[in-house]
Formats: sequence, structure tokens, C-alpha cells
Amino acid sequence: MHGDLKEVFPLDPKRQQKQEIIRFPKLRHIHLYQLSALKGICGSRMFAPNLETVKVRGCWGLSRLPAISRSTSKRPKVDCEKDWWDNLKWDGLEAKHDPSLYEPRHSRYYKKAHLPRGTVLR
Repeated sequence: MHGDLKEVFPLDPKRQQKQEIIRFPKLRHIHLYQLSALKGICGSRMFAPNLETVKVRGCWGLSRLPAISRSTSKRPKVDCEKDWWDNLKWDGLEAKHDPSLYEPRHSRYYKKAHLPRGTVLR
């Protein structure tokens, strides 16, 4: 099925270069679930100035979120596992790619019980 998906938006080598920042001006929501092979949303760095929400679960290979606009008054909400959030890679405020620009939210069950990754709740 989609378990072997490595990128959501792969690069077209004829039109885009790896170092290029790809703009997604209309992207508002990202929801990614149980994509164990996923390495990136896009084959290049992304800029999503209007991003509002991100929900990620079970995508442990994904290491970057898109850069976002610092001028928005509302930070995008990110619903994700705390272990995943803590291991993301960032480029810094100058690049509009910093954890302070997002509002992370972790499961209350995770916070309360400090469950290790892979724990099954019954």
C-alpha cells in the first residue's frame, strides 16, 4: 500500500534542483499516518507560508517540517509524538524554520505515562 512511500511530493529532476526551496502557498494542512519509509514531504526544502495544522503519527523517518512565514500571528499546531518532535532537524529562525515558530501538541497519554515509542495501549 503506502507503507513504502519515501516522499509525498518527489522532485522532477528536469524542473527542480535539490537545493531549491519549493513553495507551497496554498498548503494549509498536513496529515501523515503510519508511513514508516517516509523520509521527506518533498524532495527539496519546502516553504509553506499558510500552514495551519500538522498531524504526524508513525512517520519516524520524517526529519523535517516545512519552513513557514514568521509574520503570521498564529503558529501552526503540530500534533505528533514527542520523541519524533524532539528529533526533528531545523535550519533556524533566519530560514523561517525553527521549532519556536510551531505549537507542538503531544498526546496527553504520552505526557502522563511517559510511554516509550512502540507501546501499545489496551
